Formats: sequence, C-alpha cells, structure tokens
Amino acid sequence: MYRANNPNAPSYRSNMNGDSFTHVSYRRNPGYFERVGSSMCGTIFGFILLVAAFPVLFYNEGRAVQTAKSLDEGLKQVNTLSPSNQIFGSNEGKLVHLTDRLKSSKALVDNDFGINIYYIALKRRVEMYQWVEHENKREYNEGDRTRVETSYSYTKEWKEEMIKSSGFSQSTLYRNPGSKPLESQTIRSSLVHVAEFQLSQNLINKVSSFHPYKLTNVPHPFKTVGEFVYKSQDPYNPEVGDLRISFEVAGQSHPSDQSQQDIVSIVAKQRGSSLTSYQTKAGDSLEMLYDGEKSAQEIFEAEHSFNTKLTWGIRFVGWLLMFISFQIITDVLRQIVSFIPIIREIVTLATTIIAFSMASSLTLVTVAIAWFYYRPLLSVTLICMAAIPLFLSRQKAASEKQTSKD
Repeated sequence: MYRANNPNAPSYRSNMNGDSFTHVSYRRNPGYFERVGSSMCGTIFGFILLVAAFPVLFYNEGRAVQTAKSLDEGLKQVNTLSPSNQIFGSNEGKLVHLTDRLKSSKALVDNDFGINIYYIALKRRVEMYQWVEHENKREYNEGDRTRVETSYSYTKEWKEEMIKSSGFSQSTLYRNPGSKPLESQTIRSSLVHVAEFQLSQNLINKVSSFHPYKLTNVPHPFKTVGEFVYKSQDPYNPEVGDLRISFEVAGQSHPSDQSQQDIVSIVAKQRGSSLTSYQTKAGDSLEMLYDGEKSAQEIFEAEHSFNTKLTWGIRFVGWLLMFISFQIITDVLRQIVSFIPIIREIVTLATTIIAFSMASSLTLVTVAIAWFYYRPLLSVTLICMAAIPLFLSRQKAASEKQTSKD
C-alpha cells in the first residue's frame, strides 16, 4: 500500500556486500503529454545555446587572426643578441631573442622539510589516504515507473583534495579527517637572471618543465620510500589520515655553477636590464620562454602551432554547442512520435543528420564571416563549403521525388 501511494519514495531494501551497498528506489515515468511539454520547454534552452555558440566562434576567429598577425610582426622585428648576450642601448624597447643559462641569487626554501635548493620553482604535493565513494546507477523500465538501483562502493585511495565523507551515503561507516595538517604549495623564485637580464614574473612563471625531486634526509616522524615521503606508521599498509608527500622542481638555477644551470631561449622586450612583454601593433603582447636552445624562428613556429591547435579546439567547441542545441530543439519531434517505435527511430536518425548538417554549415558560415575582413578569398571558399551539405540534401530530396513519380 505504501509503495502504491508513494512510487517515488526510496526502497527500504538495501543489499550490502563488504564495502558495497545497493539502494533501490522508484521513479514515476512521465506521460506522453508531459514528455512533449518538457521537450517544448527545452527548445527555449536549445535556442539560447545556439545563440551562445555564435560569439564563441566569432571571437575565436578574431583572436586567431590577431595572434597570427602579432607573431608574424614579431618575427620580422626580433633581434637575436650576440653570443655574449650583453645589454646594448640600441636594443632598448625592441623585441630581442637570446639563449643562455638561468641564474637565481636566492634559494627556494621549504622549512617543513629542510629544503634549500637553487631552482626556479619547487612544487610540494600533499596527498592523504582517504575513503572514496563510487556511485553506479542502473535503471529498469517497469511500465509506468522506473526502478533505480544505485550501488555505492568504498575504497581507500591517495587523494590531494579533501573528500568530505559527510556527503557519503554511508557516512557513519566511512569517515575521513576534516583537514590536512600539511598543504600542497608551489614556491617560485622572484629574482631570476638570464645572462645580464632580469626576467619579468611572467617569464619566470613560464619555467614549468617539472621533474621529480627526491629527498634523502627528512625530519621525524616522516619516512622516505622511493620518491615519496610518508607520514605513516607503516607506509606499505597505510591507514586513513596518513600523508604522502612528493616534490617536483623546474629550472635549475645555481648562481655560479654552470653545470647546475638550465638553458632557456627567450623572446621578449628589452627594457633597461630587464626582459618584459612586447606590445605588437596587431594587438597581442609577446613574451615567450622555451627550454633548451631554440632559434627565434623555432620559437615563433611553435607559437603558431599552438595558436592553430587552440583555434581548432575552440572551433570544435562552437560546433558542438550548435549540434547539441539543434538536438535539443528537434527533440520535440522525437517525443511526438515516441509511441511508434519504428517511426521514432527514423525521426531520431533524421533529426541527428539535420543537426549535424546545420551545425556544420552554420559553423563554417560564422568562421567565414569572421575571416571575411582579413582573408576574403578564404571566406568565399568556406561559404561554398558550407553550402555543400544543403545542396546535397536538396539534390537527394529532388532525386527521391523524381523516383516516386516514376
């Protein structure tokens, strides 16, 4: 009687197996007119999503063109310094390129572990052994209702972020500490030189090729096992609340020993004895640092490559927003014929093809419009490509109509 009057209430039955629990509940299935009405309401959201996709694509094309022009401008104006990499007044305010060794006059210090080293960056990662809840749902259609089986399993894992066990389904059985006694952190040097030049903070932050740093001596009560430092009675059999710490460093920069100085290549503006960002006429600021010995040409090619990958990535996001929006908008058609299985499958396939074609065409048109001012020939080519799906659809429809007449 209770289940008949309360179909959405959770079941009192719970299957338990070790650290795994299964919770059963029921949900009433919406009726035909409810599904159609819900899809019509969702259409509004679909149109909002569609409108949002246009500025994403348009902005991306403007950004890509500006960045490409800025890089081309920079490559034409960059001056590669002589092997001595000395400061010359003739280069003041100009874009320069140099390759030399990193040097920092102040060591990085981690007082908790007695670390005192000459690197540009020191990263400390602190993980805690904690309970982790895993949720898995299975739904079974039972006519006018759906049975939902939610399984919860619990494992102990090393996690950097704190997991709040108060939100667990079985919070009384699996409890994590409320906080960590030691936090993760990243320390960066604030005074770094390459040759005679002092680097800006932005250039310092670009030193990011981290690799593990192993400690040999650690204070009590910590213990080292491999590359990790543990705060645990038994690191091989940890308990909830135990800590595992690891360290990473980037940019070796001893003030005097060249064997302990990493080589970097930089493109930036010379301002006095400093290297900082260079403002291009095209609009972007140029301030680049790469590991190892790289020519100015190689640096700009790498930046062009990154710009191309970023541009295509955002284009895909814009296309995906459009595709999803058309799927949402046309969902009402699928719901209207949902009571006829065969027709429903045909309509689903048709609306998916329409969504794909419309999203592709509108994406190409938006890209073409954005590029029209900068690349007229490419814009016309893209518009022609955008018309291909629509042209093929019309040709197919005309062919099918002619076949039906015959």
